[in-house]
Amino acid sequence: MRTACLRLAVAAALLVAVDQGLLHTLAADDRLGDERLAPFDPPLFSDWQREQLGRYRAQQAAIEAGSVRPHQTMLDPELGWVPDPHRTHPDYRYDWSGARVGVAPLARERREGVRRVVAVGCSFTHGDEVSGGQTWAARVDEARKDLEVANLGCGGYGLDQALLRLRRDGLPLGPDEVWFGWLPAATGRVTTVFPPLLHHQARTILFKPRFHLDGAGRLVAVPNPAPSLAANLAALSSQEAFLAAVGEDDLRLARTPAAYAPRGSHWLHRSFVGRVLLTRRAQSRRASSDWLADPQSEVYRLYRALVLAMAEEARAAGARFRLWVLPAVSHPHRSRLETGGLYWSHLANDLAAAGVETHDVTAVLEAAGGHANPSLWRPAGHYSAEGNALVAGEMLRVLALDG
Repeated sequence: MRTACLRLAVAAALLVAVDQGLLHTLAADDRLGDERLAPFDPPLFSDWQREQLGRYRAQQAAIEAGSVRPHQTMLDPELGWVPDPHRTHPDYRYDWSGARVGVAPLARERREGVRRVVAVGCSFTHGDEVSGGQTWAARVDEARKDLEVANLGCGGYGLDQALLRLRRDGLPLGPDEVWFGWLPAATGRVTTVFPPLLHHQARTILFKPRFHLDGAGRLVAVPNPAPSLAANLAALSSQEAFLAAVGEDDLRLARTPAAYAPRGSHWLHRSFVGRVLLTRRAQSRRASSDWLADPQSEVYRLYRALVLAMAEEARAAGARFRLWVLPAVSHPHRSRLETGGLYWSHLANDLAAAGVETHDVTAVLEAAGGHANPSLWRPAGHYSAEGNALVAGEMLRVLALDG
Protein backbone atom coordinates (compact mmCIF):
# COMPACT_ATOMS: atom_id res chain seq x y z
CA MET A 1 0.00 0.00 0.00
CA ARG A 2 2.79 2.38 0.94
CA THR A 3 4.63 1.53 -2.30
CA ALA A 4 1.51 2.22 -4.40
CA CYS A 5 0.96 5.57 -2.70
CA LEU A 6 4.60 6.46 -3.22
CA ARG A 7 4.34 5.62 -6.92
CA LEU A 8 1.22 7.76 -7.25
CA ALA A 9 2.95 10.63 -5.49
CA VAL A 10 5.99 10.34 -7.75
CA ALA A 11 3.80 10.18 -10.86
CA ALA A 12 1.80 13.21 -9.73
CA ALA A 13 4.99 15.12 -9.02
CA LEU A 14 6.34 14.24 -12.46
CA LEU A 15 3.10 15.36 -14.12
CA VAL A 16 3.16 18.63 -12.23
CA ALA A 17 6.82 19.13 -13.14
CA VAL A 18 6.12 18.46 -16.83
CA ASP A 19 3.08 20.72 -16.75
CA GLN A 20 5.04 23.55 -15.13
CA GLY A 21 7.97 22.99 -17.46
CA LEU A 22 5.69 23.36 -20.48
CA LEU A 23 4.04 26.39 -18.88
CA HIS A 24 7.37 28.19 -18.56
CA THR A 25 8.77 27.10 -21.92
CA LEU A 26 6.15 26.45 -24.62
CA ALA A 27 3.66 28.92 -23.10
CA ALA A 28 6.18 31.48 -21.87
CA ASP A 29 5.01 34.06 -24.42
CA ASP A 30 1.29 33.25 -23.89
CA ARG A 31 1.16 31.45 -27.21
CA LEU A 32 1.17 27.87 -28.40
CA GLY A 33 2.46 28.08 -31.93
CA ASP A 34 0.31 30.69 -33.66
CA GLU A 35 -2.45 30.39 -31.08
CA ARG A 36 -3.07 32.79 -28.20
CA LEU A 37 -3.48 30.99 -24.87
CA ALA A 38 -5.99 31.91 -22.18
CA PRO A 39 -6.33 33.87 -20.02
CA PHE A 40 -7.02 36.55 -22.60
CA ASP A 41 -5.71 39.42 -20.53
CA PRO A 42 -5.60 41.76 -22.40
CA PRO A 43 -8.35 40.59 -24.81
CA LEU A 44 -6.29 41.17 -27.97
CA PHE A 45 -5.64 38.24 -30.28
CA SER A 46 -3.70 39.40 -33.33
CA ASP A 47 -0.68 41.47 -34.18
CA TRP A 48 -2.96 43.91 -36.00
CA GLN A 49 -5.07 44.44 -32.87
CA ARG A 50 -2.02 45.06 -30.72
CA GLU A 51 -0.59 47.46 -33.29
CA GLN A 52 -3.95 49.23 -33.51
CA LEU A 53 -3.92 49.72 -29.74
CA GLY A 54 -0.55 51.44 -30.12
CA ARG A 55 -1.94 53.64 -32.90
CA TYR A 56 -4.90 54.63 -30.75
CA ARG A 57 -2.64 55.49 -27.85
CA ALA A 58 -0.60 57.75 -30.12
CA GLN A 59 -3.80 59.27 -31.49
CA GLN A 60 -5.11 59.96 -27.99
CA ALA A 61 -1.82 61.59 -27.07
CA ALA A 62 -2.16 63.83 -30.14
CA ILE A 63 -5.73 64.72 -29.13
CA GLU A 64 -4.59 65.64 -25.64
CA ALA A 65 -1.77 67.73 -27.13
CA GLY A 66 -4.30 69.55 -29.30
CA SER A 67 -2.78 68.54 -32.63
CA VAL A 68 -5.73 66.30 -33.63
CA ARG A 69 -9.40 67.03 -33.06
CA PRO A 70 -11.37 64.25 -31.35
CA HIS A 71 -13.83 63.85 -34.24
CA GLN A 72 -11.07 63.15 -36.75
CA THR A 73 -11.34 59.38 -36.26
CA MET A 74 -13.77 56.68 -37.36
CA LEU A 75 -14.90 56.24 -33.73
CA ASP A 76 -18.54 57.14 -33.19
CA PRO A 77 -19.76 57.64 -29.60
CA GLU A 78 -23.19 56.15 -30.28
CA LEU A 79 -22.57 53.52 -32.98
CA GLY A 80 -19.04 52.43 -32.07
CA TRP A 81 -17.60 53.40 -35.45
CA VAL A 82 -18.63 54.74 -38.83
CA PRO A 83 -16.79 54.84 -42.18
CA ASP A 84 -13.89 57.26 -41.84
CA PRO A 85 -14.88 60.45 -43.73
CA HIS A 86 -11.24 61.57 -43.66
CA ARG A 87 -10.05 58.52 -45.58
CA THR A 88 -8.13 59.64 -48.64
CA HIS A 89 -8.37 56.46 -50.71
CA PRO A 90 -10.07 57.36 -54.02
CA ASP A 91 -12.24 54.23 -53.93
CA TYR A 92 -13.75 55.10 -50.55
CA ARG A 93 -15.50 58.49 -50.44
CA TYR A 94 -18.44 59.68 -48.35
CA ASP A 95 -20.87 62.52 -48.86
CA TRP A 96 -22.52 65.08 -46.58
CA SER A 97 -25.01 62.49 -45.29
CA GLY A 98 -22.31 59.97 -44.38
CA ALA A 99 -23.32 57.73 -47.30
CA ARG A 100 -20.72 56.08 -49.46
CA VAL A 101 -20.36 57.81 -52.82
CA GLY A 102 -21.11 55.50 -55.72
CA VAL A 103 -22.50 57.28 -58.76
CA ALA A 104 -22.58 60.74 -57.13
CA PRO A 105 -23.14 62.31 -53.72
CA LEU A 106 -26.70 62.10 -52.46
CA ALA A 107 -28.74 65.12 -53.54
CA ARG A 108 -29.29 67.52 -50.65
CA GLU A 109 -32.75 68.38 -51.94
CA ARG A 110 -35.23 65.70 -52.91
CA ARG A 111 -35.77 65.56 -56.67
CA GLU A 112 -39.24 65.21 -58.13
CA GLY A 113 -39.90 61.73 -59.47
CA VAL A 114 -36.88 60.19 -57.76
CA ARG A 115 -37.51 57.74 -54.93
CA ARG A 116 -34.90 57.63 -52.19
CA VAL A 117 -33.60 54.33 -50.84
CA VAL A 118 -31.56 54.15 -47.62
CA ALA A 119 -29.50 50.97 -47.37
CA VAL A 120 -28.04 49.81 -44.05
CA GLY A 121 -25.98 46.78 -43.15
CA CYS A 122 -22.42 45.54 -42.86
CA SER A 123 -19.47 45.36 -45.28
CA PHE A 124 -21.57 43.44 -47.82
CA THR A 125 -23.84 46.47 -48.04
CA HIS A 126 -21.02 49.01 -47.83
CA GLY A 127 -19.14 47.16 -50.59
CA ASP A 128 -15.76 46.46 -49.01
CA GLU A 129 -12.90 45.61 -51.39
CA VAL A 130 -14.44 47.25 -54.46
CA SER A 131 -14.68 50.84 -55.62
CA GLY A 132 -17.76 52.92 -54.91
CA GLY A 133 -19.10 52.60 -58.43
CA GLN A 134 -18.78 48.79 -58.36
CA THR A 135 -21.00 48.25 -55.29
CA TRP A 136 -24.47 46.83 -55.77
CA ALA A 137 -25.93 50.02 -54.28
CA ALA A 138 -24.25 52.18 -56.92
CA ARG A 139 -25.21 49.80 -59.73
CA VAL A 140 -28.88 49.90 -58.73
CA ASP A 141 -28.68 53.68 -58.42
CA GLU A 142 -27.16 54.02 -61.87
CA ALA A 143 -29.55 51.59 -63.58
CA ARG A 144 -32.72 53.17 -62.21
CA LYS A 145 -32.94 56.88 -62.88
CA ASP A 146 -36.07 57.01 -60.75
CA LEU A 147 -34.08 55.86 -57.68
CA GLU A 148 -31.22 57.22 -55.60
CA VAL A 149 -29.52 54.97 -53.06
CA ALA A 150 -27.91 56.29 -49.89
CA ASN A 151 -25.43 53.56 -48.90
CA LEU A 152 -25.10 53.73 -45.10
CA GLY A 153 -23.53 50.30 -44.77
CA CYS A 154 -20.40 49.95 -42.63
CA GLY A 155 -17.81 47.21 -42.29
CA GLY A 156 -18.14 45.05 -39.19
CA TYR A 157 -21.64 46.21 -38.30
CA GLY A 158 -24.16 44.05 -36.54
CA LEU A 159 -27.89 44.48 -37.04
CA ASP A 160 -27.96 46.42 -33.77
CA GLN A 161 -25.62 49.09 -35.15
CA ALA A 162 -27.46 49.13 -38.48
CA LEU A 163 -30.74 49.81 -36.66
CA LEU A 164 -29.21 52.64 -34.66
CA ARG A 165 -27.63 54.15 -37.77
CA LEU A 166 -30.94 54.01 -39.58
CA ARG A 167 -32.59 55.85 -36.70
CA ARG A 168 -29.95 58.54 -36.48
CA ASP A 169 -28.65 59.00 -40.02
CA GLY A 170 -31.06 57.20 -42.35
CA LEU A 171 -34.61 58.14 -41.44
CA PRO A 172 -33.83 61.90 -41.33
CA LEU A 173 -33.06 61.60 -45.07
CA GLY A 174 -36.76 60.95 -45.68
CA PRO A 175 -36.44 57.59 -47.48
CA ASP A 176 -39.19 56.10 -49.59
CA GLU A 177 -37.63 52.70 -48.99
CA VAL A 178 -35.31 51.18 -46.38
CA TRP A 179 -33.18 48.17 -47.33
CA PHE A 180 -31.31 46.02 -44.84
CA GLY A 181 -28.55 43.75 -46.11
CA TRP A 182 -28.42 40.62 -43.93
CA LEU A 183 -25.17 38.65 -43.91
CA PRO A 184 -26.26 35.41 -42.16
CA ALA A 185 -22.68 34.55 -41.13
CA ALA A 186 -22.55 37.80 -39.12
CA THR A 187 -25.77 37.18 -37.18
CA GLY A 188 -23.86 36.61 -33.93
CA ARG A 189 -22.53 40.17 -33.88
CA VAL A 190 -25.62 41.20 -31.94
CA THR A 191 -24.40 39.18 -28.93
CA THR A 192 -21.40 41.31 -27.94
CA VAL A 193 -20.13 44.85 -27.43
CA PHE A 194 -16.53 43.92 -28.29
CA PRO A 195 -16.13 42.25 -31.73
CA PRO A 196 -12.85 40.36 -31.00
CA LEU A 197 -14.75 38.27 -28.45
CA LEU A 198 -16.85 36.85 -31.27
CA HIS A 199 -14.12 36.69 -33.91
CA HIS A 200 -10.59 36.77 -32.57
CA GLN A 201 -9.21 38.20 -35.82
CA ALA A 202 -11.71 41.09 -35.96
CA ARG A 203 -10.33 44.22 -37.60
CA THR A 204 -11.52 46.55 -34.89
CA ILE A 205 -10.84 46.95 -31.18
CA LEU A 206 -13.53 49.57 -30.69
CA PHE A 207 -16.58 48.82 -28.55
CA LYS A 208 -20.16 48.91 -29.84
CA PRO A 209 -23.74 49.14 -28.55
CA ARG A 210 -26.09 46.19 -28.50
CA PHE A 211 -29.58 45.14 -27.41
CA HIS A 212 -30.93 42.33 -25.30
CA LEU A 213 -34.41 40.99 -24.61
CA ASP A 214 -36.05 41.48 -21.23
CA GLY A 215 -38.28 38.90 -19.58
CA ALA A 216 -41.23 40.02 -21.65
CA GLY A 217 -39.29 39.71 -24.91
CA ARG A 218 -38.92 43.47 -25.38
CA LEU A 219 -35.77 45.05 -26.78
CA VAL A 220 -33.59 46.84 -24.25
CA ALA A 221 -30.78 49.04 -25.55
CA VAL A 222 -27.27 48.69 -24.12
CA PRO A 223 -25.36 51.88 -25.04
CA ASN A 224 -21.79 51.80 -26.29
CA PRO A 225 -19.80 51.33 -23.06
CA ALA A 226 -16.76 53.19 -24.45
CA PRO A 227 -18.04 56.30 -26.29
CA SER A 228 -14.66 57.99 -26.66
CA LEU A 229 -11.16 56.99 -27.62
CA ALA A 230 -10.04 57.64 -24.04
CA ALA A 231 -12.80 55.36 -22.77
CA ASN A 232 -11.78 52.61 -25.21
CA LEU A 233 -8.19 52.82 -24.04
CA ALA A 234 -9.28 52.80 -20.40
CA ALA A 235 -11.41 49.68 -20.98
CA LEU A 236 -8.39 47.92 -22.48
CA SER A 237 -5.99 49.10 -19.79
CA SER A 238 -7.00 46.47 -17.24
CA GLN A 239 -9.04 43.30 -17.33
CA GLU A 240 -11.26 44.54 -14.52
CA ALA A 241 -12.15 47.64 -16.56
CA PHE A 242 -12.70 45.51 -19.65
CA LEU A 243 -15.07 43.11 -17.90
CA ALA A 244 -17.00 46.03 -16.42
CA ALA A 245 -17.41 47.51 -19.90
CA VAL A 246 -18.53 44.25 -21.52
CA GLY A 247 -20.96 43.23 -18.79
CA GLU A 248 -22.08 39.80 -17.69
CA ASP A 249 -24.45 38.80 -20.49
CA ASP A 250 -21.94 38.53 -23.34
CA LEU A 251 -22.34 35.00 -24.64
CA ARG A 252 -18.61 34.42 -25.09
CA LEU A 253 -17.68 35.56 -21.60
CA ALA A 254 -20.59 33.76 -19.98
CA ARG A 255 -19.50 30.48 -21.58
CA THR A 256 -15.91 30.55 -20.28
CA PRO A 257 -15.50 33.33 -17.69
CA ALA A 258 -12.17 31.93 -16.44
CA ALA A 259 -10.65 32.46 -19.91
CA TYR A 260 -11.22 36.21 -19.56
CA ALA A 261 -10.64 36.58 -15.83
CA PRO A 262 -7.70 38.74 -14.72
CA ARG A 263 -4.44 36.89 -15.14
CA GLY A 264 -3.64 34.66 -12.17
CA SER A 265 -7.10 34.99 -10.60
CA HIS A 266 -8.09 31.39 -11.44
CA TRP A 267 -6.18 28.24 -10.58
CA LEU A 268 -6.28 27.02 -14.21
CA HIS A 269 -4.14 30.02 -15.19
CA ARG A 270 -1.25 28.41 -13.30
CA SER A 271 -1.28 25.19 -15.34
CA PHE A 272 -0.23 24.55 -18.92
CA VAL A 273 -2.92 21.90 -19.37
CA GLY A 274 -5.44 24.18 -17.67
CA ARG A 275 -4.65 27.05 -20.02
CA VAL A 276 -4.94 24.81 -23.07
CA LEU A 277 -8.31 23.47 -21.89
CA LEU A 278 -9.57 27.00 -21.23
CA THR A 279 -8.42 28.10 -24.68
CA ARG A 280 -10.16 25.18 -26.38
CA ARG A 281 -13.42 25.80 -24.54
CA ALA A 282 -13.30 29.54 -25.22
CA GLN A 283 -12.72 28.91 -28.93
CA SER A 284 -15.53 26.41 -29.32
CA ARG A 285 -18.67 28.28 -30.21
CA ARG A 286 -22.14 27.60 -31.40
CA ALA A 287 -22.26 28.22 -35.14
CA SER A 288 -24.70 30.70 -36.67
CA SER A 289 -26.38 27.74 -38.36
CA ASP A 290 -27.12 26.20 -34.94
CA TRP A 291 -28.47 29.43 -33.49
CA LEU A 292 -30.68 30.07 -36.50
CA ALA A 293 -32.01 26.50 -36.52
CA ASP A 294 -33.39 26.98 -33.00
CA PRO A 295 -36.31 29.45 -32.78
CA GLN A 296 -36.01 29.42 -28.99
CA SER A 297 -32.34 30.40 -28.95
CA GLU A 298 -31.36 33.80 -27.66
CA VAL A 299 -29.72 34.79 -30.94
CA TYR A 300 -32.71 33.78 -33.06
CA ARG A 301 -35.21 35.63 -30.88
CA LEU A 302 -33.03 38.73 -30.58
CA TYR A 303 -32.31 38.93 -34.29
CA ARG A 304 -35.96 38.45 -35.17
CA ALA A 305 -36.99 41.21 -32.76
CA LEU A 306 -34.40 43.61 -34.19
CA VAL A 307 -35.48 43.01 -37.80
CA LEU A 308 -39.13 43.52 -36.86
CA ALA A 309 -38.23 46.72 -35.01
CA MET A 310 -36.35 48.03 -38.05
CA ALA A 311 -39.25 47.18 -40.36
CA GLU A 312 -41.76 48.82 -38.02
CA GLU A 313 -39.72 52.01 -37.67
CA ALA A 314 -39.20 52.24 -41.43
CA ARG A 315 -42.92 51.88 -42.07
CA ALA A 316 -43.77 54.38 -39.34
CA ALA A 317 -41.59 56.86 -41.25
CA GLY A 318 -43.55 56.15 -44.43
CA ALA A 319 -40.92 53.93 -46.05
CA ARG A 320 -41.24 50.51 -47.61
CA PHE A 321 -38.94 47.97 -45.93
CA ARG A 322 -37.05 45.22 -47.76
CA LEU A 323 -34.65 42.67 -46.31
CA TRP A 324 -32.01 41.36 -48.70
CA VAL A 325 -30.16 38.18 -47.73
CA LEU A 326 -26.55 38.63 -48.85
CA PRO A 327 -24.67 35.36 -48.24
CA ALA A 328 -20.91 35.17 -47.90
CA VAL A 329 -18.65 32.72 -49.70
CA SER A 330 -19.05 29.28 -48.14
CA HIS A 331 -19.10 25.64 -49.11
CA PRO A 332 -22.55 24.16 -49.77
CA HIS A 333 -22.39 21.80 -46.78
CA ARG A 334 -21.84 24.79 -44.51
CA SER A 335 -24.80 26.70 -45.86
CA ARG A 336 -27.34 23.96 -46.42
CA LEU A 337 -29.12 21.90 -43.80
CA GLU A 338 -29.81 18.18 -44.13
CA THR A 339 -33.26 19.13 -45.38
CA GLY A 340 -31.64 20.89 -48.34
CA GLY A 341 -32.63 24.33 -47.09
CA LEU A 342 -30.27 27.15 -46.22
CA TYR A 343 -29.39 27.49 -42.55
CA TRP A 344 -30.98 30.95 -42.41
CA SER A 345 -34.15 29.90 -44.27
CA HIS A 346 -36.18 29.22 -41.12
CA LEU A 347 -35.69 32.73 -39.77
CA ALA A 348 -36.12 34.27 -43.22
CA ASN A 349 -39.42 32.43 -43.66
CA ASP A 350 -40.46 33.38 -40.14
CA LEU A 351 -39.81 37.06 -40.89
CA ALA A 352 -41.67 36.82 -44.20
CA ALA A 353 -44.66 35.29 -42.37
CA ALA A 354 -44.51 38.25 -39.98
CA GLY A 355 -44.87 40.64 -42.92
CA VAL A 356 -41.24 41.43 -43.71
CA GLU A 357 -40.56 41.64 -47.44
CA THR A 358 -37.61 39.26 -47.81
CA HIS A 359 -35.44 38.55 -50.84
CA ASP A 360 -32.53 36.10 -50.97
CA VAL A 361 -29.83 36.46 -53.66
CA THR A 362 -28.30 33.05 -52.90
CA ALA A 363 -29.78 31.34 -55.95
CA VAL A 364 -28.28 33.91 -58.30
CA LEU A 365 -24.81 33.48 -56.82
CA GLU A 366 -25.07 29.70 -56.81
CA ALA A 367 -26.18 29.70 -60.45
CA ALA A 368 -22.96 31.55 -61.27
CA GLY A 369 -20.82 28.98 -59.43
CA GLY A 370 -21.07 30.31 -55.87
CA HIS A 371 -18.07 29.52 -53.69
CA ALA A 372 -16.41 27.60 -56.51
CA ASN A 373 -16.22 30.64 -58.78
CA PRO A 374 -13.31 32.82 -57.56
CA SER A 375 -14.31 35.67 -59.87
CA LEU A 376 -17.28 36.38 -57.59
CA TRP A 377 -15.17 37.00 -54.49
CA ARG A 378 -12.44 39.31 -53.28
CA PRO A 379 -9.48 38.05 -51.19
CA ALA A 380 -11.14 38.87 -47.84
CA GLY A 381 -14.37 37.15 -48.90
CA HIS A 382 -16.50 40.09 -50.04
CA TYR A 383 -18.30 40.30 -53.35
CA SER A 384 -16.09 41.22 -56.28
CA ALA A 385 -17.22 43.69 -58.93
CA GLU A 386 -18.78 40.72 -60.75
CA GLY A 387 -20.43 39.47 -57.57
CA ASN A 388 -21.86 42.91 -56.84
CA ALA A 389 -23.17 43.08 -60.41
CA LEU A 390 -25.05 39.80 -59.93
CA VAL A 391 -26.56 41.01 -56.67
CA ALA A 392 -27.60 44.30 -58.27
CA GLY A 393 -29.10 42.40 -61.20
CA GLU A 394 -31.31 40.38 -58.88
CA MET A 395 -32.38 43.54 -57.04
CA LEU A 396 -33.26 45.21 -60.32
CA ARG A 397 -35.27 42.16 -61.36
CA VAL A 398 -37.27 42.36 -58.12
CA LEU A 399 -37.78 46.10 -58.54
CA ALA A 400 -39.03 45.59 -62.09
CA LEU A 401 -41.77 43.31 -60.77
CA ASP A 402 -43.16 46.28 -58.82
CA GLY A 403 -44.04 47.88 -62.16
